[in-house]
Amino acid sequence: MPYRKDFNKLLADEEFQNGIINFNSFDRERKKAFINQYSVTKDEFIKAKTIINGLSFKEIDFSDEELNYLWKKLGIENTIVIPRRIPRNKKIINWISKAAAILFIPLLIASIWLFDRTHELQSFKDDKINQLTGMYNTVSAPVGGRTKAVLPDGSEVWLNSGSSLQYPILSKQSCREVKLKGEGFFKVIKDKAKPMLVTTSGMQVKVYGTTFNINAYEDNPDIETVLIEGNISIKKLDEKGNPADFEHKMKPGEVGKLNRQKNTIAIAKTNNIEIYTGWINGKYVFKNTQFKNILKRLERIHNVKFILEDEKIGEYYFDATLGDQNIDRIMEIFAVSLPIIWRSVSIERNKDQTFSTRKIVISKDKSREL
Repeated sequence: MPYRKDFNKLLADEEFQNGIINFNSFDRERKKAFINQYSVTKDEFIKAKTIINGLSFKEIDFSDEELNYLWKKLGIENTIVIPRRIPRNKKIINWISKAAAILFIPLLIASIWLFDRTHELQSFKDDKINQLTGMYNTVSAPVGGRTKAVLPDGSEVWLNSGSSLQYPILSKQSCREVKLKGEGFFKVIKDKAKPMLVTTSGMQVKVYGTTFNINAYEDNPDIETVLIEGNISIKKLDEKGNPADFEHKMKPGEVGKLNRQKNTIAIAKTNNIEIYTGWINGKYVFKNTQFKNILKRLERIHNVKFILEDEKIGEYYFDATLGDQNIDRIMEIFAVSLPIIWRSVSIERNKDQTFSTRKIVISKDKSREL
């Protein structure tokens, strides 16, 4: 007789197993509730009883007459099991068959149970892994500050002002994925079998274990990556975040730039790594840099807003090395080096009781020439 499709799964159910093993100790109502809960027929009950008691090594048996009586007493309508006469000359053969079944059945049910449990556990594990790899932690640096994050693999990331880093609670088996907004300095633990992929808006960096810096602020015309040690490669991403280019491999001391407007990548040697990494130690180095670009970086660092009354002021090029000084002191230094006059606008209280960003107005000092 064919059994229900989920019969093997039913046999692997611990509550069902316990119910079958302890069935004789149940009262009438509990027996009836058990049969109705699992909706088993008499044939399925017999089969389950035989297999599970064989597995538990309990010697419990029901005759056909006892089963018919049991079902009738429990008030469960089902087909009656017709008793079969067993010829005497077959009793020995049946006894041997039962003995063989007692040995075989526990092995069979154990195999079925282990297969089902292993399959269920693997399915559960895969489901949880997919959930955890899709859940992200986020670390952010406040505007005007810096912060450090330690990733689950031990890699370290320093985040500059207003930057954030996302990383999954559980990384995939094939790679370590993180998402960067803003600027970050990375010291990545080496793992050639499981590279780290750092994704920004428009570019992806593939890392096997190395030290490098990425500047990917949204308002910058370029995404800049400088390699200090180790090996990395960079590639362009399309609007959907998919790779849109081949890998451009970099060597230590090189800077890779993705021009957002032209959508091109250029790699060049640099003689001054500190220009790109000095910020970690509170040091900002500018070489042959336009004044307007210096101000843009200072806006982010000090959480201020510069207003140039004469745009030509922003076209000046010069070198500067600035430390962790307050913005007033920095403006005094600029006023000595450049023909400018600056003033600070009073901070206003917003309707939500927060304060507006401090504004600094810069105008040209007409009495001086550069």
